[in-house]
Amino acid sequence: QDFIDRFQETLKRDKDWENELSPEEQKRITRDRRKQLGEEFLSLNRDSPFIFPPTWTFVLRAFFSLDGIGKTLNPQYDLTKIMLPYLKELIDLKDGNAFKTTLVRIGKRVGLRPEDIYQVVTQPRRTAKIEDIVARLEKGDFKLRVRALDVERQNERSKLVLRNTYEAVVLGLLFQSGITLLTVGSGLRGAQPLSKLLLGAATFLAIRVPLNARKVRQLDRYNEKYGMKT
Repeated sequence: QDFIDRFQETLKRDKDWENELSPEEQKRITRDRRKQLGEEFLSLNRDSPFIFPPTWTFVLRAFFSLDGIGKTLNPQYDLTKIMLPYLKELIDLKDGNAFKTTLVRIGKRVGLRPEDIYQVVTQPRRTAKIEDIVARLEKGDFKLRVRALDVERQNERSKLVLRNTYEAVVLGLLFQSGITLLTVGSGLRGAQPLSKLLLGAATFLAIRVPLNARKVRQLDRYNEKYGMKT
């Protein structure tokens, strides 16, 4: 999609291609493109975070080590050709045995799998549902929601700042109430336990306020890392 966007942008501008531009202009275009891609990747990672399995690093390191040792001993060494028969065997045994895997492949090609039959049976119902949704959209019963990534980032930061502000205000109220009970209301029954309780809650909030402020700074640094300032 990025390459298609580049091509269409060049056609719309009716200007030189990127390799014909000056180095400064190429750097500027690259920075702008990275900023745009960083925004899209940031939104994608937030919706469905990609977590690389930690064991993969050891597996890849083992493969690279074997490949390096093999090429050192024999320049014609090719790990891919050696693994090809074993990979084919693993693919054939994916469903338990080679015969079952073959049947599954044939069923997939001719469309006789249970999920294919289910699709055929439920397709009219799904088509009617889509037609109903389109009709309701045309009438105005539904409204499409367009995502504004800048607004989402600002809202996320505002939530953190507002929560920190509220906790700071409650911290001040609890601290002031606890001190008041210890001094002015020291003669009241139960004033001392209540004041300790209020001061304990104020101490808890006093720990949370700097932590929340640290979260805000981390969010700002994370956005700036991808060229997006809030």
